[in-house]
Amino acid sequence: MTTRIWLMEGLSSQRDIIQGITAFSKSHQVDVEVFASHRHQRNEILSQADFALLEPADEQQRLNFILTTVNKYAIQAIHTGRNALWFETHRAAIEACGVRLATGATRPDLLELADDKVAFAQLMEKHGLPVVPSIRVNSAAELRQLIAASPFSEPLCIKPVTGIYGMGFWRFDDSVSPMATFTHPENRKVNAGLYLNALEESDSFEPLVLMPYLPGPEYSVDILAERGTVLAAVARRKEGALQYLENSGEAFELAKACAQVMGADGLVNVQTRNDSSGKPVLLEINMRPSGGIGYTRFSGVNLPGLFALRQLGLMEPQAIIDEASRVFSPATVRSVTDVINYSTALPNFIQ
Repeated sequence: MTTRIWLMEGLSSQRDIIQGITAFSKSHQVDVEVFASHRHQRNEILSQADFALLEPADEQQRLNFILTTVNKYAIQAIHTGRNALWFETHRAAIEACGVRLATGATRPDLLELADDKVAFAQLMEKHGLPVVPSIRVNSAAELRQLIAASPFSEPLCIKPVTGIYGMGFWRFDDSVSPMATFTHPENRKVNAGLYLNALEESDSFEPLVLMPYLPGPEYSVDILAERGTVLAAVARRKEGALQYLENSGEAFELAKACAQVMGADGLVNVQTRNDSSGKPVLLEINMRPSGGIGYTRFSGVNLPGLFALRQLGLMEPQAIIDEASRVFSPATVRSVTDVINYSTALPNFIQ
């Protein structure tokens, strides 16, 4: 019997997820057809699916587009990585047509909480989970005062209260020259005075979060969960250019506890970092797949594949738990620059 899953526009890992599902379905000899869609002509992503669609640019047309497609092609499961809050507010209408929806959460407020780094930290503290201390900054003047009388013994870092991809993250370091921010932005270091001057001259202010910069290492834990129950997970310990794949340890268990508190549902990612005593503390949870979820397949655990078969009712939770434990093998991976042949035509495209 053919089953169909639809991967709607995601962030940076939609291609890897499609490839993971396709490979897993083939190795487990199940007939899964993958539909993929995007607002833009992202052929390097869409070409990997069995069927490709273009999503409407107008949000007002999205619900009708989804319902029409589900009914026309008998889609059984939908995953979204982008616009998750919109999907959550329309969950009832979407699932009413018989499709199973995965957004990473089960309620809009959980998505909003995960996006607010200060509110997230406060919730983790309430549940007794170690989390990086976070202070909300509401003005440039307030930040100047906090830097002058630092509330932390460690070096300071700053980032927006909401945001993705580490955008706006900077470490304060007065030993670097003002030009270092422009000549070596990849180091994410900035002279505090330069940052404050720029902030005070800005026409607008978005809330920031001030935190101590911890020594690390940092862990990125990719998780498959179902309504808060973790079914499978792989941790990536990041040290320099290398990432070490693990499935045990304090950071691994802390990430799982975080996903449980947040009622994670689908593919999510939790990030931790070790403090000065060597203990992991929570940094954030992303209620969506990480950009590096494809790396985890080198451990033998195919999280996208397990996710798809569970969403389609082809695997029970205990079978997923057992398989993830049985096939895991430690691995060391490194990201490298690559190039692929780009198809300018999509033979799998459907209207």
